[in-house]
Amino acid sequence: MQNIEKKIRDLLNQDPYKLDLKIKKKKILDIFRHQIKHHIKNCPSYRIWYKKNFFMKPEKIVNFKSIPYLPSTIFKMLNLKSSKFSSKVISSSGSTGQQKSRINLDSKTSNLQKICLTKILSSALNNKRRPFFIVDIEPSENFNQNTISARYAGMSGYLMAASSKHYLFKLDSDKKIILNKETFSRLKKVFRLEPIVIIGYTYMLWNYLFQNDEFNFKKMLCHKDTKILHFGGWKKLEKKKVSKEDFIKEVKKKINIKSNNILDIYGFSEQLGTIYVSKGLRGCEVSSYSHLLIRDPKTLEVVKDGDIGFIQFLSILPLSYPGFSILTDDIGYISKREVINNVEKIEFKIHSRLDKMEPRGCGDTLPANYYV
Repeated sequence: MQNIEKKIRDLLNQDPYKLDLKIKKKKILDIFRHQIKHHIKNCPSYRIWYKKNFFMKPEKIVNFKSIPYLPSTIFKMLNLKSSKFSSKVISSSGSTGQQKSRINLDSKTSNLQKICLTKILSSALNNKRRPFFIVDIEPSENFNQNTISARYAGMSGYLMAASSKHYLFKLDSDKKIILNKETFSRLKKVFRLEPIVIIGYTYMLWNYLFQNDEFNFKKMLCHKDTKILHFGGWKKLEKKKVSKEDFIKEVKKKINIKSNNILDIYGFSEQLGTIYVSKGLRGCEVSSYSHLLIRDPKTLEVVKDGDIGFIQFLSILPLSYPGFSILTDDIGYISKREVINNVEKIEFKIHSRLDKMEPRGCGDTLPANYYV
């Protein structure tokens, strides 16, 4: 355990987007081989599955496509655990009536997730803490609304990057969400003077901010490093037939901001801490700490770039449960792959999701007690 944890921490010390391609492949494949050995040893169900399927011995794996994967739905059916010290069980969000995934976390895995999330998010924000203006109401000890509590839980991981936190909305006497005039005035004062982050769930930004006539900074120049960071909630916008293009177009109607400063975050509960950032209309970028493959929906063979299929996500982080290689129900494609100065840049886009499967957004999956 200590050996593989050290290897993971050593890789997390590297820049999330500037690691040499050959070094990344060598280091990350080595970690995945150790991951397999670790989970075979410590998770009885994983050991039985691995041996019954006659997968090759971990030391013989020399490429990513040979790494066995678990379907994401397995975590809804089995309670998989690779650590006797697991102290938190995370339940993924899901539609009403759907069975939820159960993810076992211990302190070591939680800490690795925290480091990874912080590194990727910091890189997206140019490695500087910013004032965060949050498109939601401020949580308080005396509110017990489950929906609001869940939203705040999903937000909590991102707020680590904030130098200060300001909630743009509040509840009126009728428990209706309204603009917080005091916070809004503070936002107006700093809008042109310093870089800020406007953050929230995608549907919250759409419904309460960019569809709000009170919010219109089109005539004001914002600081060039101001960012809009949103995550989760696409299912609610899909019902309104709002596309990503529509979302960005609406944002730019209200704010003079570059498209690439509008950041959409993708992630899912079975690999907490590993997030993928999309800038503007670009695809989600794969970091130095992860990899992905696209597999044909019928044959499950790896397809060429540009072809759609199920997405297999590989993350170096999970130690307390065997979630390092997962085939999701998300259908997508690799939209860009290029090597610049020996660094490989991979971007992917989500094409669609299986019917009756819940959309996966990182904001939907970060729990209230995410960190142990």
